[in-house]
Amino acid sequence: MLRIVDGAEVASVLTVDMAIDAMETCFAMEADGRTGAAARVDLPHSSGWMRVLPAVIEDLGVFGHKVISFNPDKGVRYVVTVFDIAAGGMVAVVDAESITGARTGATAAVAADRMCRTGISRSAIIGTGSVARTQLTALEAVRPVDETRVYSRSPENRRTFIAEMQPLVAARLVECTSVDDAVDGADLVTLATKTPNAVFGERHLQPGMHVNSVGSARPPLHEVEAALFSRFDHVVCDSVELVFAESGDAIAALDTFDVSRARDLAQVLGGIGRKVADTTLFKSSGTGAQDLALTMAVLGALGDDASRVVPDPLTLKAITPAG
Repeated sequence: MLRIVDGAEVASVLTVDMAIDAMETCFAMEADGRTGAAARVDLPHSSGWMRVLPAVIEDLGVFGHKVISFNPDKGVRYVVTVFDIAAGGMVAVVDAESITGARTGATAAVAADRMCRTGISRSAIIGTGSVARTQLTALEAVRPVDETRVYSRSPENRRTFIAEMQPLVAARLVECTSVDDAVDGADLVTLATKTPNAVFGERHLQPGMHVNSVGSARPPLHEVEAALFSRFDHVVCDSVELVFAESGDAIAALDTFDVSRARDLAQVLGGIGRKVADTTLFKSSGTGAQDLALTMAVLGALGDDASRVVPDPLTLKAITPAG
């Protein structure tokens, strides 16, 4: 049987804690070699592009992929398909709009919990789109602060973000008119932009600062100045291989940064042994395994309450000795 789960059903059970727990589990399984994600496939077409993120999670008995459909005139759609490893059949098709945002925020929260100093009082967030919203709520679960400074290029976007998000977080949200103002004195900085030009440079980096860079997940996009990668004491990625193949600023950094210094988050789940004054960078491009892990958590929370269950629509071709 095939379950078809829409966005409203996903949102009815999806929580920040669920997402963080699912990412903790995902990276722990990855550390044990029980999950994997291949490089994404991007396919442009006349009205936008499609992206496919495949993954397998042996411990959960599933494989599948997320598909992103982007049309600049219409918007973006996300869907995760889940297949059963043992039987080979497709078992679920799940709207992944909320899942995508939640897993991005939760992955950054898992990283910050290992890499960012405790007892911090001020953070900054650069960018005010949907990614920034999920970052804010997830990070509060692991590194609560008294104040978060908010910057984007649009004053209207900054004010809308603060008005919408202030009721959802305990930290005081403060509008800033420049990146410099936002990151000054911040212990934790989140970059959640979609820009071709780096927004975080050498003048912004301060001793003890942790930076989450989660917006530059395609080659044209840059958040961190390429030369700055070598200045960080620790560089961690959700996938070193994917980040340095797909994130624009990381690709540019290869000219000056020794990529052997970077480590996968799965390798540092126990902590990185940082000193108080160490600077740390987490880069995330997102993986299909993250999407699949959170999708399975959502399906588990829904139980048998999914509204649509249909017979398996896929024809099974039997394998004969003759092929």
